[in-house]
Amino acid sequence: MAIEELTSLTSKDRILLYLSDFSHMEERYELPQELTQEYIAYSTGVQRKHLSQYLDDLIKEGLLTERKAHIHSMKQRMNGYYLSSSGYSKAATLRNHLGQVVVPVRVNGRNKEMKVSEVDETTSIHITYCDIVREAIQIGSLDMGNLSGVEARKRDALEKSEQSTETYKRALQTVWRDGRVTASERFLLEELRKHLKITEDQHLALEEEILKRIAQDHMEFIRIYRSVLEVALADGVLSGPEVEILENLRRVFRISRQEHEELMNEVQTAICGPSGFDNLNLADHA
Repeated sequence: MAIEELTSLTSKDRILLYLSDFSHMEERYELPQELTQEYIAYSTGVQRKHLSQYLDDLIKEGLLTERKAHIHSMKQRMNGYYLSSSGYSKAATLRNHLGQVVVPVRVNGRNKEMKVSEVDETTSIHITYCDIVREAIQIGSLDMGNLSGVEARKRDALEKSEQSTETYKRALQTVWRDGRVTASERFLLEELRKHLKITEDQHLALEEEILKRIAQDHMEFIRIYRSVLEVALADGVLSGPEVEILENLRRVFRISRQEHEELMNEVQTAICGPSGFDNLNLADHA
């Protein structure tokens, strides 16, 4: 039966087929979401736990390009994947062959023999070769009613995936709140990542985004804390209320004792010179 020609395609062939719908990606600064691992996995029907290995194989074979880039409608940079010139050549051969394959398609309750290239022309929405292959593999047959709902099902699945990503991101923000992650927190994160089906690539991109934000926030906190120190030390003396305010601020901003002491030395030197007055320390006034 001709449909077996669709269901017998390898995972790597399905990836090539899917990515063949995206051209000139090497010229773009921002890549579409459809080129991330999440979208590739869903659209090809390849399980995420195996996808990375297939992508690595295609890269080594010179058929695929991997690039960390800005992704449309996403805040963090992520790895995007698109075909090399050799990949396009191989995918074109595959497409030409599949387009001529005649398969049985259920239309209004009756079977109709159609070329794969004719299926898209029969529906009011755009159906890719990869959509047709995925449906054949997952269901075992082709039904025009099911094919017409491909886009709606894809949107629903990806919306659920986005919700999972947001849940995982909040968990990451929580464990990194104090600037470090314990072994038990890392274990729980890994279990949550697996449960929510977050890829390692997604995890790394989200963690990088959070750590950059933490670093930026910390630098801003340091700047503010230094300004407060300059005001408090303007007269060369730290009073009781000033010490209490500084200590509370230090804790809220998560500024370490060492950072505080270094800032104190810098401010003292700037105001009164190296020997202007003895080094003041919050602990001395606590």
